[in-house]
Amino acid sequence: MSIVKRAYRHLQNHPYFLFFMFSFYLVYFAITFLFVLLAKQFSDSSVQLNSIIDSLDSQQISSNSQSFKILETITSKYVSEYNYTLLIIGIVGTLSLLMIQLWLSQVRKHEYQTYLLLGERVHKLTAQLIIEQLLLINCVLLLIFTSFSIFTTPIMNQVSQVEAASLQSKLDVDLSLNDSQTTISSSDLEKRNFTRFTIDPFLKGDFVNNRFSQNNTLQIFFIIVAINLYSSVVIGMPNAIILSLRRNKLF
Repeated sequence: MSIVKRAYRHLQNHPYFLFFMFSFYLVYFAITFLFVLLAKQFSDSSVQLNSIIDSLDSQQISSNSQSFKILETITSKYVSEYNYTLLIIGIVGTLSLLMIQLWLSQVRKHEYQTYLLLGERVHKLTAQLIIEQLLLINCVLLLIFTSFSIFTTPIMNQVSQVEAASLQSKLDVDLSLNDSQTTISSSDLEKRNFTRFTIDPFLKGDFVNNRFSQNNTLQIFFIIVAINLYSSVVIGMPNAIILSLRRNKLF
C-alpha cells in the first residue's frame, strides 16, 4: 500500500482524530487569514495616503495634507500592530503544532512500534505522518480561499468597516490628547465624519472592493506552497527524531 493511501486510510479510520485536527486547522487558519486581510487593508490605506500626501505637498497645499498625515500616522501604527500580531500567531501556531506532534507520538506509540518492527523505514513513516497533516491543512486552505473568492465583497466590506471604526476611534483619542497641536478641530472632523472611507479619493480607489485577479491567484498559490513546506518541516522534524530514537531502542 502506498504511503499516500495509507495516510488517507488512517484519517478515514479515525474520525475523532480527523475532526479534532480539521477543527484546529480551520480555526487557526481562519484567524490568521482575518488578520492578514486587516494588515493588507491598512497597508493599502497607508500607500494611498502617502500618495495623496505627496501630491498635496508637491502642490504646496500643506493645510489640506495635514489631515491626511494624521490618518497616515495612525494607519502606520495599525500596520505595525497587525504585523506584530501575525508574528505572534505564527509562533503560537508553530508551538501548538509541535505539541500536537509530541502528543500524537504518545497516543500512536504502539502503531509506530508495529510499523518499525515490520521493517518500515523511518523516512517513509515520517512521510506518512506529514501527508496525513497536509491533507487536512490543504482541505482547510481550499475551503477558506474558496469561501473568500465567493464572498469577497461582503468580507471586504466587513474588513473595511473594522478599519473605518478603528481609524475613527484612534483619531478621536489622538485629537483629545493633542488638540492643541493639531490644526483641525474635533468639531470640524465630526461634521465631516472624517475617516478613510469618506474621503473622495479613497472611494474611487480599487482597494475597498477587491476582486480576485491573476496576481491574487498567483500569490495564493505561492502562499499555499510556503505553508505546505513550512508545515512539512515543523511536522517532519520532531517525528523523524522521535521515530529514530524508538527504532534504536527496538533494535
